[in-house]
Formats: sequence, structure tokens, C-alpha cells
Amino acid sequence: MRAIKDLCFPPSCISCEISLPESRLLLCGQCLGELHFTESPLCFRCGRVFPGRQGGDHLCSACMKSSLYYNRARSLFIYDDRVSDLVHGLKYSCKTSVLETFNILKTKSRCLDDLSTFDYIVPVPLHVKRLRQRGYNQALLLARTFFYEEKNKIKNDILLRIRNTPSQTGLNGVERRKNLKNAFQVSDQKNVSGKNILLVDDVFTTGSTVNECARVLIQAGAGNVDVMTLARVRE
Repeated sequence: MRAIKDLCFPPSCISCEISLPESRLLLCGQCLGELHFTESPLCFRCGRVFPGRQGGDHLCSACMKSSLYYNRARSLFIYDDRVSDLVHGLKYSCKTSVLETFNILKTKSRCLDDLSTFDYIVPVPLHVKRLRQRGYNQALLLARTFFYEEKNKIKNDILLRIRNTPSQTGLNGVERRKNLKNAFQVSDQKNVSGKNILLVDDVFTTGSTVNECARVLIQAGAGNVDVMTLARVRE
């Protein structure tokens, strides 16, 4: 079946669109080489990648001064121009062909091994109005792709977005936190009491979104919240 599909629709790089030989990895060599995985040394709390390759993981200065509700956050890639193109394709153009490629590349990262064992996998929710406009939640698609073998743990009805917040694009950390105030709600506290939860989202920018989600979950009784995102903005 794959051979017939490749014959009728020859595979191409999902980033630069150059033709590819038969491959499940839909990235050409050049574009693949421009992806940067997160690697140690990094902040063992928020996952911030430190410059250079010397030294061990340690707590960054921002985490020392912040009130964080998640235990730790890890990302697959550094968010740069190449990753931005791929994320925007998934997020705004429904280019879901990128998902299988992301899942293959996930096996090449060791940073995700730091995450705790979890009872539930919870995608960061969209407000129902935005969900209707877009037609899908990219965080849910990522969760279903990365954790297919644990799909029974994926719960997209535990955490709700009850306020349709303006876009976070262009906002600084303080503005993002203000924008997200009272935006999320747990549907039923009994569902999260004592549970270890993995939050999944597309991009970690300042961490305001996942931290607010974690705050709501912890205050509802969750035992622990870790975070996994596809990419993380370099600071």
C-alpha cells in the first residue's frame, strides 16, 4: 500500500518540499541537519538549554525566582526557524504528515527520559470557539502520536479552557500570565486527585501556559505534573 501511495504521490520533504526517496522520515538531509535537539546541560526544572556543552544539569536563575507548579518540563527540539515552519504547518495548515516524522525523531532524544511515570496524559486544551475554528487541537494530535501505545491514558476532558484568551504571540512573560488568569478549569477534581499527570503542548515559550495548567491541576489535587512539549524557545 505504501509503495502504491509513493508511486502516485512521491514523497517530498515536509519542510523544503524537495523530492525524497522512499522514506518514513519526511525530511531531507539538509533540513534534518538543521533541527536541534535539546541536550544537556539544561535546567533540570524547566528544561532550558544552557549555552556550551560543559557542566551538568542544574537549576536556572529564572526557576530559582519563579513559583512553578510543574515538577519538570522537557522538549524535543530547540524552537528555531526550521522547527517553526513545521509547527506552523501542523498548527495552522493541518499538515499532519509531520507527526510520524516527529514520532520517529522522538526516539533520538534522551531528555524525555527524565519525565516521571504518569497516570494521565493531558493535552493543553483549546477554547471550544478556537477548536471549532481550527478543527483540531494540535496538542491532542501530538499526544496521540507520541503515546499511541498508552492512548488509554490520554484524557482530553480533564482540563478545560473556559476563557477564550487572546493570542499569546508578542506578549512577554508578565503579560502572558495575566492573559491566562482564570483561563483553565478541571472538569472534576475526583479525576485528578493524587494522580501523576503529563501535560503535552506544542511549544514552550515562557512556560506561562503550562505553569497555569499545572497550577490548576495541583490545586485540584493532582500529585505531580510534568510537561512535554515538541519544542522550546531558546533563551
